[in-house]
Amino acid sequence: MKKYFYLIILFLSITCNLNAQNDFECTSSPVDTICSHKAIYDKDGKILPWFKPEIPGAGYARVVELAARFIKDCPIEPTTKLKLYMVHADFDGPNQNKDFYKGVSGSGWMPNPACTFADFAQSLAVDYLTFSGDTSYISIVRECLDQILSNGTTPDDWVWANCPYASANPRSRYYEGATNWEDEGRGDGRYFIEPDKVGKLGFAYLQFYEITGEKIYLDAAINCADALAKHVRNVSAPTTKFSTDFSISSPWAFRVNAKTGKIKDDYCSNVVDPVKLFDELLRIKSQIHLGKGKIEAYKKAGELAWNWLFSKNGPMKTFIWNGYFEDVPSDSNRINRIEITPMETARYILKHPEKDLIWKKDIPALLTWVASTFGVKGMDAIREQTYCYEPMGSHTARYASICALWYEKTGDKYYKEEAYHFFNTATYMCENKGYVWTGPEWSTSWFTDGYGDYIRHFVEGMAAIPEWAPQNENHLLGSTSVIKDIIYSPEEIRYTTFDNSSVEVFRLISKPIMIRVDNVQIEELSNLNQEGFTWNALDKGGVLRVKHIHGEKITISF
Repeated sequence: MKKYFYLIILFLSITCNLNAQNDFECTSSPVDTICSHKAIYDKDGKILPWFKPEIPGAGYARVVELAARFIKDCPIEPTTKLKLYMVHADFDGPNQNKDFYKGVSGSGWMPNPACTFADFAQSLAVDYLTFSGDTSYISIVRECLDQILSNGTTPDDWVWANCPYASANPRSRYYEGATNWEDEGRGDGRYFIEPDKVGKLGFAYLQFYEITGEKIYLDAAINCADALAKHVRNVSAPTTKFSTDFSISSPWAFRVNAKTGKIKDDYCSNVVDPVKLFDELLRIKSQIHLGKGKIEAYKKAGELAWNWLFSKNGPMKTFIWNGYFEDVPSDSNRINRIEITPMETARYILKHPEKDLIWKKDIPALLTWVASTFGVKGMDAIREQTYCYEPMGSHTARYASICALWYEKTGDKYYKEEAYHFFNTATYMCENKGYVWTGPEWSTSWFTDGYGDYIRHFVEGMAAIPEWAPQNENHLLGSTSVIKDIIYSPEEIRYTTFDNSSVEVFRLISKPIMIRVDNVQIEELSNLNQEGFTWNALDKGGVLRVKHIHGEKITISF
C-alpha cells in the first residue's frame, strides 16, 4: 500500500461514515465498466468473464497467460540493474506510466521480497509451467531465489540464522527489513524478520528443489525449518474447566529481530506456512536423507503449531486472524483482521483432511466468515483486510479457488456458483496486455496481488473444476506431486513428476489412445483405486485423471 493511498482510505472512511454508508461499498446495480473492460453480464445480471464469455474456461486461461507473460517482459530498474519486481512492491503499468519500460514506475513503498518470490515460485514455476509447458519461468524464479539467498538472508551466527527478510527499502539490492517508515511505526524495521514468511519462502525453496534437484534450495529450506523449529513456542491454552490464565501469543511472533531475538509484534495467526514446510520435509525425509534429530524437531514443532491453531486460544476457535502484511503498523491489540490466512488454512485442510477431523464443519465456517466479513455489497469481490478494506483481484480469486475446492470435495453447487462468479470478477483486474490492477478502484499493481497471488488461484480453480479449463486446448491442471518438466505436442504429452506415486488431472481435446508410465502401458479404469487412468467425456473433449504408483515419467499418446 502506498502511503498516499493509506491516507486516501482514511479520508474516504471518515467521509463514508458521515454519510452513514459502508466503506468502499459498491452500487447494487451492475456497473458498465470494471477496470479497463466493459462489464459483461448474463441474463440474470451476474458477471461473466471479459474474454470470450461464451467459451467455458477461455477467460480464466487468458488472464493467466497474460499475467504470466507480463512478468516475463518486466523491465530492469535502472539504479540497481535488477528486475523491477526485485526492488519494488507496486508499480504503474504501460497504460498508467509512459516510462514503464524504463523501469522507473515503481513506487516508494516497501518491497516484500519473501512473499513475492514465494508466490512467484508457486504461480510460475509450479502452476503455470505445468499448465503451459513454458520452462522459461524456471530461470525467472531461480533468479529471484538466488537474489534473496545472496542479498536478503540473515547471517548464520544470528539468533534467527539463515532466514529471509520479509521486507526491504525500495530500489535497494540488499534486503534487511524496511527501515524508511520506522518513525511512523509502520513496517518491520532493520534486521526484523517475519517467521511466518520464513516458512512461506522455505516451502518455496523446497518446491524449487523438487523441480530442479539443485541442493542449494534444499539446504535453504532446511535452514528455514531449523530456525522455526528452534524458536517455536508452546502456547496452547489449557483445557481445564473455567481456566482463564493462558497466553494470547502464537507459536511464532509476527515480527522479531533476527540478530537479537527481540520481539516487536507478538501475535501471528499464520502457522500454516511453517507447517507446510515441516510436513513436506517429513514426507520426503527418505529421499533427502533427513537426520533423526531434524525429523523429531520438525515433527514436534509442526504438532505444536497445528495443535495451537485448533486450541481454545487459537484462531480456528477465536477467529483472531491477525498478523500477515509486512507494511501495516504494529497491532498489539490484534484489531486488524485478514482473509488470506483463514483461506490458505482452509486450502491446506482441504488437501489434507486427515489433519482436521471436523473439516466438513470448519471449511464452511471459514468460507462464511470471509464472505460476510470481507464481501462487497453489489459485487462478487473480497476485500483484503480491515486495515485496508478494499476489494482486490487476488483475494477475490483466492476465495473463489477455495469455493471450487470445497465443491470438488462435496459437490455443493452453491459454492460452485460462488467460485464461478468471483473468478469472473477477478478476470477484470487483468488488462489486455497483462497489467493487473490491484482492485476495481485501485489501478496501481502489486507484484504479489497482481501476479504471484493471482495466477495460481485460477489454475487451482480449473484443476478443481476441469470443465472450466479451455475446451480446445490440452492442459495438465494439477497434480499431487510437483511436476519437474512437461512437453506438449499434437502427438503426445510427456511429463516427469518428483514423486513416483501421484495423481494428475488434465483437460484434453480428445481421449488418449495410450498412456505409459516409465514405458509400461497402464489401463483405463472405472475409478482410480489402483494404477491406471479414467476418462470423463464432456461436450468437447474431456477430463483425464492418471494415477501412477511405480514411475515418474509419463507419456500420453493421441
